Amino acid sequence: MKLRSLALFLAVALASAAAHAQTGVYLAFDAQQFTQKGVTGTSIERPWVLGPEYGIYYNITHLPGLGKLHTGPVVLGIDGRGDTLRDSEFGSQLDRQDGLISLRVAAKDKYMGVIPYVEAGFGIGHTRIPFAAHYSNNFIYQGGIGVDRKIRGRLDWRIMEADFGSLGSYVVGTGTNQSNYMITLTSGLVFRIH
Repeated sequence: MKLRSLALFLAVALASAAAHAQTGVYLAFDAQQFTQKGVTGTSIERPWVLGPEYGIYYNITHLPGLGKLHTGPVVLGIDGRGDTLRDSEFGSQLDRQDGLISLRVAAKDKYMGVIPYVEAGFGIGHTRIPFAAHYSNNFIYQGGIGVDRKIRGRLDWRIMEADFGSLGSYVVGTGTNQSNYMITLTSGLVFRIH
């Protein structure tokens, strides 16, 4: 299944379950430093890949048959997202597409004018390194922190999200890369659905 199809499925499934929760749909810009080894030999490259991020989060406030959740000053939720990232390097192109599902913990109320949150999740990374003829699908995991600020009505600004993670091993160039580390910085817009 293509990652875009998976992200769309997650978005529809989460949106349809949002009767007793706050849901947010977002579109953001990602800048990801992708550490890779072996594309041009044994050296380690750290290119920045850029592109859109799209997703949906769902804050769970009720459980069917159990009623309202009492979680104190935080709210628990899930987040489904996808990324489409690109970079031209070495006369070729590095292509990355990720699909992730994460557990999200956010403040119930504003703190100093913003809503802080943390999340951690896993998914599939779909990668084509420069000069490769095919993509490889690998396990990906990441965690991060972020802050959203209300702009007007149901529109929020995702001021910043910083994620740290790793893409599972795959064969690159002439050798095996045991792990590909990623640092991702994100900013964009969130539309909250009540």
